[in-house]
Amino acid sequence: MSNLLVKKIFIVDDDENIHDIVNLIFEEDHYLIKSVLSADNLDEAIADFLPDIILLDIRIGKHDGRDICNKLKKNDKTAHLPIVLLSAANIDNLGCSPTAIIEKPFDIMDLQHKVKTLLDKN
Repeated sequence: MSNLLVKKIFIVDDDENIHDIVNLIFEEDHYLIKSVLSADNLDEAIADFLPDIILLDIRIGKHDGRDICNKLKKNDKTAHLPIVLLSAANIDNLGCSPTAIIEKPFDIMDLQHKVKTLLDKN
């Protein structure tokens, strides 16, 4: 399988269990998945991996995923990327414009469907 055809999912979440679950959910789809537990040096990690979609937690240690989402959407290099916010927090008045929002705990089929739909659009 050519790497040019493989879709890439980038996960930003400080919960290692989320990384494991997402890897299990998508392992049969042969997506390339990179996970980071911190939003530190995020721009560099995204530039190195060149993802097709970003799964982003709202609360990542000292960082706020909504601020990260806004920053990514304002950056010409990442503005085109679909961002799916994952949150166990109240999601009213987000203050950002993600492509989709999935509440934690999430339904596996819902996450799978949303991610596949967004990847198929790209």
